Amino acid sequence: MTPDFIRKFHVYEILSKTSINNCKSRQEIIDILEQTYLDYHLGDKLYQGLLVSNEKTIKRDVKDIESFFGVEIDHIRHKGHYMVDNTALSKTHRTVFDKMELFLASHKERQWSPYISTEESSLNTDINILGLVKAIERKVYIKISYEGWYDDDHFNEIKEAKVQALHIKEANKAWYLLVYNDEIGVKVLCLDKRVSKVLITSEEVKDPYHFDASIYFQDAFGILNDDMPTETIRLKVANHHFKYLESKPLHHSQKILSRPLKMNTDVLDYTDEAIFGDISVTLKPNYEFLIELFKFNLWVKVIEPQWLADRIVNQYQFILKHYYPKTEDTK
Repeated sequence: MTPDFIRKFHVYEILSKTSINNCKSRQEIIDILEQTYLDYHLGDKLYQGLLVSNEKTIKRDVKDIESFFGVEIDHIRHKGHYMVDNTALSKTHRTVFDKMELFLASHKERQWSPYISTEESSLNTDINILGLVKAIERKVYIKISYEGWYDDDHFNEIKEAKVQALHIKEANKAWYLLVYNDEIGVKVLCLDKRVSKVLITSEEVKDPYHFDASIYFQDAFGILNDDMPTETIRLKVANHHFKYLESKPLHHSQKILSRPLKMNTDVLDYTDEAIFGDISVTLKPNYEFLIELFKFNLWVKVIEPQWLADRIVNQYQFILKHYYPKTEDTK
């Protein structure tokens, strides 16, 4: 996250509260940004972009906000800028701003700890997210260096590779960049400290790779999308957790097959079949999906396919032996 991005975020927040009868001049915007810095962020280098001395900077920011987010901002001579009525951010862009607010809150967590607690993100704050999004939109090459860990194809390293940036995705408290070139194919890179260098070029991709996130991630769970076949997974879910999965589905393919006969019980008796309902999801049951199932503990049981149920049982047996090496085989 760069100081320029943070400034544009604040400019948008200022303009989102304007109207044709309540304009904000560029100088007023500059004054508000400066006061915000002095009141809340004095001495914080991440917020030094709020200190602007030239109205041309605000003019450029307004154009960038219009171009990137598709909002319409008019200017009335001698009055200032205002956001046109019925102009609204798309759901995706609104989510970006919501995440931005959470990031800024987490950045200030130590200072604001008596008032707010946030989950830490692994996002490398040196990375220009807005610049990467524009590189995707404009289809220009980026050069990136990446020092992979074990999960990255066994410590695979990328050194100043020239790639096409395809998509940015948030998953598991982290942000990921999908890139492509002929040599590495489609590659998923975590935007954390593994990224040692990113350079956004002005060189256009001559034969752009067509990428559709909705298709690429259709059967994926989390960020992984490998050659594993897609299967329909049937799960038995305890009543108290059934409600959570109903309000926040495990996957977009989730279907409710049957609801628990006993939806509200004071006692959770996992031997009582009446507290369980059935759901199904159609996806690739990859490593991330297995981790998710283990998080559910006694609340969820795999009904089918049988191989997946067997794999979970085998892993629990291995864990038991890992903690109690002298325990007899429970089979």
